Amino acid sequence: MRLVSEDTLAVITIWMESRGEPWEGKLAVAEVIRNRMRQKYSSDGTVSGTVLRAFQFSGFNTQDPNRIPSFRIDGDDPVVQECEKAWRESEHTLEIRSSITKGAVLYLNPTIVTQKPKWVDLSVEVARVGPHVFYKPL
Repeated sequence: MRLVSEDTLAVITIWMESRGEPWEGKLAVAEVIRNRMRQKYSSDGTVSGTVLRAFQFSGFNTQDPNRIPSFRIDGDDPVVQECEKAWRESEHTLEIRSSITKGAVLYLNPTIVTQKPKWVDLSVEVARVGPHVFYKPL
């Protein structure tokens, strides 16, 4: 029996990365996870092989103060429910209409990230949603 499903890992990741964001921010993070999975960009094509890969989603980094609390989130919490909805809807936004992230596989919040990662110089900005900037590799 699998204790933590792929969908649960996706929802936890969305919560860690965008819980304070409006709906579009949560949907954008969900889209990036799915984009990475489809393109196998730093991914084996699964949620777990995408979000748990080292240094890909900051919420899973050992120094992130919300890493442990993220495993205590409650499905009755309206923010968690919105994260769940974003995960479900992201599958359809990528299939039915253009995504808000325009195929991005990378993003950062420049108000939090004080030192620009090397990958930024090797990427092109494709969208901005809330405080996050979304990128595609060159």
